[in-house]
Amino acid sequence: MSKSGGFRVSPDSLKTAAQRTQRAAEDLAAATEKLRSRVLGAGSPWGGDEMGTVFASAYTEGTQLGLEVLGDLAQHLEEMATSLAQMSENTKAADDANAAGFKQLY
Repeated sequence: MSKSGGFRVSPDSLKTAAQRTQRAAEDLAAATEKLRSRVLGAGSPWGGDEMGTVFASAYTEGTQLGLEVLGDLAQHLEEMATSLAQMSENTKAADDANAAGFKQLY
C-alpha cells in the first residue's frame, strides 16, 4: 500500500504470485492423489463385523468428502493462478498504453 492509503499493482508481482499459486495448486493436487492412493489402497482393515461396518461407512464417506474438497481446492488455486497471470498481462498492457500516451503528449 502506498502512504496515501491507496495501493500499487505491479505486473511482476502479479506474475510471481501467479507462478507461486500455480505451484501450490500442483503440489496440492499431487499430495491429494498420493493421499487418495494410500487411503483407498489400504483396503478394509476394520473388518466385516458390525462395528467394522459402522466404522467403514463413516470412514469411507468422510474420506471421499475430504478428498473431493482437497481436489476442489487444488482446482480453485489453479483458477486463481490463471486469473493472476491474466491480471499481470492486463496491467502491463495498460501500463504500456499509458506510457505510450504520455510519450505522445511530450
